[in-house]
Amino acid sequence: MASGTFTFFSRKLGKSVNINVVLPECECPENGFRVIYLLHGWSEDHTAWMRNTSIERYAMKRDLAVIMPDGGFSFYNNMANGLAYLDYITEELPAVAAKYFHVSTRREDVFIGGLSMGGCGALTVGLTRPDLYAGLIVLSATNFPADAFQEQVKTITEESWPGWHKAMRRIYGEAFPDLIGTDYDAFHLAKKIDEAGGPYPQIFHYMGSDETDGMRWSAEMEKFFLSFPGNPFRYRFVTYPGIHTWESWDAHIEEALDTLGLTPVH
Repeated sequence: MASGTFTFFSRKLGKSVNINVVLPECECPENGFRVIYLLHGWSEDHTAWMRNTSIERYAMKRDLAVIMPDGGFSFYNNMANGLAYLDYITEELPAVAAKYFHVSTRREDVFIGGLSMGGCGALTVGLTRPDLYAGLIVLSATNFPADAFQEQVKTITEESWPGWHKAMRRIYGEAFPDLIGTDYDAFHLAKKIDEAGGPYPQIFHYMGSDETDGMRWSAEMEKFFLSFPGNPFRYRFVTYPGIHTWESWDAHIEEALDTLGLTPVH
């Protein structure tokens, strides 16, 4: 595999941005490499997946390109009082990746995933633009369903999580924390996909069994996605002993890739 950091000027964000990239060293297919965009969590950046997991080794076995952007503190949304990260992730970044790294833009070859804030981001991005992604990996996404925010806003303090309340207002504006039924609500987005008859991205969802609140909210997510007749999202929820740590996410990212059909070729 080849890997490195790439810097370019983002017109969507109005600033220079960094991405980490992992590329197969095999011959490039006619339509470009299969690719997964991996999103970091709240306190991390574009280097997090490379520093904390063996994603390069996992990608090597699969001839899979990996693009890891920096999403700031955005939950990968177009922020109400900030930058347009959703547009950057869905419109600009794929074009840059295709131009410079020969990754595919065909829906069947493109996947997105993330952990914690990045897991929420992967779900939001993937359900907002289901035409772009064949599958989503959602690891320890602790702010879905949307009513979780209504609970968190009462319990998170400046001492326990500095800057959280101000950041949420920058992201969601006056809608926060009552996001149910808005385009920030994954359940609302999924219903819109179903009403339109698809396309349905496949969803792999993991939560550590020792993440108490996460498991409670995950049970709501599982019940919701499995309520669609025939499970058109091919939703799969798994849990193993673990907490909100890189050890847990690194231990299960390969299962997530395999579930989405990104199985080893070597």
